[in-house]
Amino acid sequence: MSGVWGAVDVGNTSIHIGLFNRTDSRPLPAPATTFSSASRAPDFTRLAEMLPNEPITWNIVSVNRAGQAALESWLSAARPRDQHHALNHAELPLTISVAAPEKVGMDRLAAAVGANAIRDPQRPAIIIDAGSAITVDVVSVAGDFLGGAIVPGMKMAARALAGQTDMLPEITVDVGEIPTAIGADTLSAMRSGLFYSAVGGVRELIERFTAQLDGPAPQVIFAGGDAAKLAPQMPVASVTIDHLVLGGVAIAARYAKAPR
Repeated sequence: MSGVWGAVDVGNTSIHIGLFNRTDSRPLPAPATTFSSASRAPDFTRLAEMLPNEPITWNIVSVNRAGQAALESWLSAARPRDQHHALNHAELPLTISVAAPEKVGMDRLAAAVGANAIRDPQRPAIIIDAGSAITVDVVSVAGDFLGGAIVPGMKMAARALAGQTDMLPEITVDVGEIPTAIGADTLSAMRSGLFYSAVGGVRELIERFTAQLDGPAPQVIFAGGDAAKLAPQMPVASVTIDHLVLGGVAIAARYAKAPR
């Protein structure tokens, strides 16, 4: 087999892929190479050029069945010697303390695995994954996934505004852009609403989660494409981890191969 793992996060908007060296023994491994494509009609041409000739084992977490099916179909056709497996909650090195763990998004659980690997073991963690949806989840001091909240991300909210109204356009909030709170025209008013509703929602959830948790103040960990917009607006210290979900998938792959 190849000297790398393949880790895949199939989201509602994008498929993110990371290649991890099997020799990476860090608590939270980092991908040596990454690739992304749209979940709808993905194009794996460039990925094919990046991969070694040797067979690869792929571990997948997915919240988008069509995107997952497209990836698995491509792997079967283009790389028939590779192995691929969609992880389920029972295969993760994580205690999931909710009533129906099988119904929790695997991306949320993989992010919790990654956060568990880097958090202070004496503190709980609040994990904000700011992508198509913004998920805000909690890992306890004991390392248990306790659940959390899910709200629309900025791009999703922008599409909803455009799709459910007659005259509002679909817009974006650019990375690094801090909109003026009082918008003087329709576009600036939309940018203000999209940005500050996301900021305010995450702030409120962090505050309420912290109040509900016993013990020391939680660590706050950001991930996802909009983390760079949201993290600086928080009133608490935080860290941003690139590829947290993929790192959690790699940990799960390592865990599955370890003697137990």
